[in-house]
Amino acid sequence: MSRTYGLKSARDLLAKLERDAALLREEVSSDRFFNFVVTAYSLADWIEKDPSVPASARSSLQQFRGTSEIQTCRDLANASKHFELDKKKSPPPTVATAESEEGFGVGRFGVGGYGVGEEEITVTLTAGNVINGLDVMENAVRAWKQFFSTHSI
Repeated sequence: MSRTYGLKSARDLLAKLERDAALLREEVSSDRFFNFVVTAYSLADWIEKDPSVPASARSSLQQFRGTSEIQTCRDLANASKHFELDKKKSPPPTVATAESEEGFGVGRFGVGGYGVGEEEITVTLTAGNVINGLDVMENAVRAWKQFFSTHSI
């Protein structure tokens, strides 16, 4: 018996990730960003457990989890789900802060509600790099698509 209500494979979850990305491209919001990073990080668990995924993909998953794109999603997803990162359970974080701002002059021009504008999410990595939330999303989508392509999933 399934508990995944319509999502049956890692390929299905990649499709969900792409839908989450499309919603973010349409308009950035904390809700949409939360959904994206949780899906992006959870996809690794699906790769591990989906019997249709080739063994070669599962064997290279640990290395893939070490990429900056996936580590960033890991930290953002875990902090979002659990309010903060548990230093005892998590590897050293790659994300120092994630901030959200909205109002006049913030976000992309012409996106968002009239008089409110679009929310802008900024992620600062512990290495000091500052990344816009949309770039976090694009980098993660690109990395996952490459992983799926490389392993013929």
